[in-house]
Amino acid sequence: MTHSRVQFCWWAALVAIVAFLSACAHERVDPAYLALVEQQAELPPTGELGPGDRFLLRVYGEEGLSGEFTVGADGTINFPHIGRFRAEGLTCTDVEVELTLGLGQHVLKDPNVQCTIMEYNSKRIFIFGEVREPGTFPYKNNISIIEAFALAGGFSERASTNNTKLTRVVDGVEIQVRVPLQEIVEGRQRNLRLLPGDIIFVPESAY
Repeated sequence: MTHSRVQFCWWAALVAIVAFLSACAHERVDPAYLALVEQQAELPPTGELGPGDRFLLRVYGEEGLSGEFTVGADGTINFPHIGRFRAEGLTCTDVEVELTLGLGQHVLKDPNVQCTIMEYNSKRIFIFGEVREPGTFPYKNNISIIEAFALAGGFSERASTNNTKLTRVVDGVEIQVRVPLQEIVEGRQRNLRLLPGDIIFVPESAY
């Protein structure tokens, strides 16, 4: 059995277990949502850089080496004294290590480099339906579904918030879950961390 198939079977089993355990306590909550919440602690980091991503590099004590950088279409950035190197696929921590080693070998003694993500333009989330500003938004590391709705300006007056749908690809399989937004806002359900590529749709209320 392939790794992907094993992962999908694990996902299906987790949904079934959560559905069974939550039948009484969470009658109105989609068990697939509960499974996603339980799974998110095991998710790998999503902070790899890609073309168009903007980040701030600060070399302490060296203002001339500090500034904003954007990953080029070829996946690289050009840094003083280091030259052009590939940032695509690296995390901010990886970039800090690369530049610390490079500057330490060629320019500075014990350089202190800090990388801060400003905008993930290579990764997007999609919010449609009954929100005030629907559209496509740059992904932010560890952004929650509630934070995402703030980006979209909040809900319209016609929104059926508790029927919000989240579409996500899990191990190559597209799944759709109902998000209990009202319960999340009221603190009765846990918030969900979004992943790049997530699609959120808020339907119109029937009333």
